[in-house]
Parts: sequence; structure tokens; C-alpha cells
Amino acid sequence: MTSGPAEAAASASVALDIGAGLGALVIYPGERFRGLEIEISRVDGAAHRVHTGVHERTTQTGSTLTAIFGSLPAAEYLVWEDVTTAGPVVTVPDGAVAEIRLS
Repeated sequence: MTSGPAEAAASASVALDIGAGLGALVIYPGERFRGLEIEISRVDGAAHRVHTGVHERTTQTGSTLTAIFGSLPAAEYLVWEDVTTAGPVVTVPDGAVAEIRLS
């Protein structure tokens, strides 16, 4: 998680680029992540972290906070609770979408 505020999402639509070794990750974070960014890194030792903003998105059933990584190499990823605290591990499948809740 990085500390810069994320701007509001202009739309609830997100393009996912999945297939041929790529998957996507949707995180449903708790309220404490509102306006922040969430970081992930591969479990296999790749030290590079990537981040995305947490945005409130409106659907037919209401609104929810989301952080969407629309195209990732299929692998296991560590979700960071903050800059120094490791959170859950999630498997991003080849050609599919993984979803997790982060409180």
C-alpha cells in the first residue's frame, strides 16, 4: 500500500487483458484502504512491486471498494497490507480472474 490518494474512478468498467499466461486480480479492500493504493509482488522472489488505486465502484447491487490488477502473469502474489507488512498470498490463474477480500 502506498500513501498517495487515488482519484475517483470515472466508470465502473475495467478492461481485463487475460489469457496466454495472463490473469487478473480483483481485491475488495476494507474501508481503511479508501483513497490509497495497494501493492502486490510475486511470491517467487521477484522483488518488484506493482500497485493500483482503490476506487469505489457502483454496480446494480450497490457500491464497493475495489483494487483491480487487470493483467498479471499467472503466478502467486503477495498482497501488501502496508509498506512493510506482508498480507495474504493469492494465486492469479492463467486466463482467469482471482478475487480476494482484504480487511
